[in-house]
Amino acid sequence: MSGPAEPFSLPRLQTGIPNLDAIFHGGVPKGVISVIAGPPGSGKTTLTQQMCFHHAAQGGRVLYFNTLSEPTAKTLLYLRPFAFFDPTLLEEHIRFVDLGLSLRTKGLELTSNLLIEQLKLFKPTMVVIDSFKVFDDLAQSAEELRKFTYELTVRLMAWECTTFLLGEYSSEQFEHPAYSAIDGIITVKQHHLSGERQRMLQVIKMRGTSHSHDEHPFVITSAGIEVYAPSITLQRVRRDASGAEGIRRMKTGISKLDALLGEGIPLGSSIIVSGVAGTGKTVLGLEFVYRGARELGHKGLFFSFEETEARLRDTARGLGWELDREIDRGMVQIVFIPQPDILVDRDLMELQRRVETFGAQRVVLDSMSVFLHKIEDRRITRDKVFWLANIIQNQNAVGLFANDLPAGTQQHSRFGVEETVMDGLILLWAEAQGLERHRYVEVHKLRNTAHASGRHSITIGAGGIQVFPRLDEVPRLESPAPTSRRKERVPTGVPQLDALLGGGLLDGSVTLLSGSPGTGKSTLGVQFVLEAARHQERALYITLEEGTHQLIQDAESLGLPLGEAVSTGKVEILYLPREHLHASRFLSMVEQKIQELRPTRLVLDSASDIEVLGFISEELRRLLYGLVLRLRTLGVTSLFTVEARSLFITDTLSERGLSPLADNIFMLRYLQEGAGLVPVLTVVKTRGSDHVRSSHRILFEQGGLKLGGQFEAPTPSSGTRSQHRLGLKWRRHK
Repeated sequence: MSGPAEPFSLPRLQTGIPNLDAIFHGGVPKGVISVIAGPPGSGKTTLTQQMCFHHAAQGGRVLYFNTLSEPTAKTLLYLRPFAFFDPTLLEEHIRFVDLGLSLRTKGLELTSNLLIEQLKLFKPTMVVIDSFKVFDDLAQSAEELRKFTYELTVRLMAWECTTFLLGEYSSEQFEHPAYSAIDGIITVKQHHLSGERQRMLQVIKMRGTSHSHDEHPFVITSAGIEVYAPSITLQRVRRDASGAEGIRRMKTGISKLDALLGEGIPLGSSIIVSGVAGTGKTVLGLEFVYRGARELGHKGLFFSFEETEARLRDTARGLGWELDREIDRGMVQIVFIPQPDILVDRDLMELQRRVETFGAQRVVLDSMSVFLHKIEDRRITRDKVFWLANIIQNQNAVGLFANDLPAGTQQHSRFGVEETVMDGLILLWAEAQGLERHRYVEVHKLRNTAHASGRHSITIGAGGIQVFPRLDEVPRLESPAPTSRRKERVPTGVPQLDALLGGGLLDGSVTLLSGSPGTGKSTLGVQFVLEAARHQERALYITLEEGTHQLIQDAESLGLPLGEAVSTGKVEILYLPREHLHASRFLSMVEQKIQELRPTRLVLDSASDIEVLGFISEELRRLLYGLVLRLRTLGVTSLFTVEARSLFITDTLSERGLSPLADNIFMLRYLQEGAGLVPVLTVVKTRGSDHVRSSHRILFEQGGLKLGGQFEAPTPSSGTRSQHRLGLKWRRHK
């Protein structure tokens, strides 16, 4: 028993005109009779002649009747500039016949006989009458025209010719009595669209095919006619962007931006990058394609409508990038289309062609707001944005689309429809703070991704864009396993203090050192990192108060070999002057240094100076909490100094609400002794161990800070006074 019959499909002819066959959903059905209508200069003749030469080149035979008494030599003269013109096809495969003289002298009936005689002699598979409207003008009545057209179409159908009748018809004339036998109507015209004069093609009717009814722009170049139909040709291809481990993603390669983007950008995603002028949109896009090519082997395509390739290359050189090398080795392409030359549908097709032929994995459009700026209808804008995203999805690439925002606006996109169509939205900001202007980035939206929220500081300089994430907002890709507190003791560098603590600090613990000015907080911090160097470990000393040179000089005045430890790489000093450091960048810079150095010990001197950067106490607590989590995860034993607001031990602890973060709290204050002040240290808190809670004198000697006996006597000895003066003198130098 036979299966179901295959659905019948009409045989079709290929037109040879880019994208026109797609509008017909496969080509023109063979044997149809179609009118190509349009005013003079709209492109009817060029369109038809290009189809004729393509058909002849495929082995077909074309008979082209000219009714306007234009000599064949003149017709060929105007055809020669076009690339589709092939003189070797003339006479044998394509023949031009002038009917003008016969029409004027013999009328419709005799001319019809002449036309049929030519059909019998040449046996064409395609026939053109240009212009058919001449028959309208010469007919004595509508009845004569109807009879003539009927007889002509019947004979053409008998010969199974595909026929095109050209005429200067308007849409009001499509009810012409002669059109009852016509299979297809194609219109071409010129009109103003989006501020430009454009040629448009529309298929009004075509029997036997499911065609597009939309208007489609086209251009005439030396290659001939090219029709642009993104709504037909840019159909969304269903691609599986997931692998065995879930959605496949892409890292940007830009400093710390990937930390904000979580697992990465899903392949096939289109991201809007919005911001006012000067916020870094072009640099971000350029670095995106450069880092991808240089570090990940991704091919990148940069479409620019504002900056030439030469200027973009200069920008890259100024940032220290070897973009020229990536272009020369075929990993990056820059396509520049001047703003006045933009033709949206044509350039959409060019973008698709470039993306597919180049195999681009990263695509940047700079900028989408310039590309679409002539379109006033938001519905059309939304369609064009959809097709832009469609190109990226079909390629399974990642696209960044720069979007210029008007200054002073609160909107997130130029046209108000882009962010609903595309997969992600990155906002770039620039705000004046004091005498400086600071830049920020915010990942406002990224589908299928747990990304960071809020604004994060960025800078643009040598090397490109540097992002400083707010660590409390950066998503953790994997929750670290809770670190079990090791029971090993870490010596502080002050043996007497270790004795008070039962042998030292617990490994991986956090210590808060709250001290009055001059009580030895920095000295204790230096001894703490030098103890790590003595055990062949690495330590990081972060100072917001004193520069590296001054810190080393003060330490060595007490016989502490900090300079040697720094020169051998056992200790690194990170100086972050608070007057030049932006608050939102602080923890990001610290974490980056921790990741590079991998220290076993860290000192932050002083945590209270961060308040000067603009943090209130609650913000400071949350900021340091983020750092403490990282340090505990990495098993780093740390010490934070905090400046007390007063001198005396009877006052509050002044630890700014940070005590819940600390495993240990040491208080360094002054006690009144006679007419002088005596610095003392008290261990206020230690988790996981017993400790001595009494206050002990602080002594400054060669070799650093030491602890004396428990404070008891109201009158200090002369030796203690001398030692106290040495401590105060050292602090004054600082």
